[in-house]
Amino acid sequence: MPSRYRPRASGRSWAAAVALAALLLPTGLGCGGGPVTVRGTVKFEGQPVTEGTVQFNDEKTGSGAEAELQPDGTYTATLPPGTYKVIVLPPLVVETGSGMPDPRYKKVRNIPEKYRSTATSGLTATVAPDKAVHDFDLKPGG
Repeated sequence: MPSRYRPRASGRSWAAAVALAALLLPTGLGCGGGPVTVRGTVKFEGQPVTEGTVQFNDEKTGSGAEAELQPDGTYTATLPPGTYKVIVLPPLVVETGSGMPDPRYKKVRNIPEKYRSTATSGLTATVAPDKAVHDFDLKPGG
């Protein structure tokens, strides 16, 4: 006849399992997190960048967002919590002189070339409910 006896975990292993669960639970719950409304201002040499877009790129997940700059240099975007590389792009203009649309970036002085690529911008943003304001002050050169 099979025994119904099952050994009980000792108090020490039960406590270790509870401690491990307590450590893992917050990281598992925080992974998805709800979206965060991010806002900020983009300036060049202290003056607002009045047109263009700010792009947030999470290279690990491929997710991100784009926000249009307002006339006062401010932007608002909604993103999941995470760390993002940030770029600032001039507005696109579409020329149709040859009959085919030819989109190009508008020539602007206040968004240096280095800020237009995640490889060179050097701009990052860590987005979390308590880290929702990200201002960027662009410098000349590059």
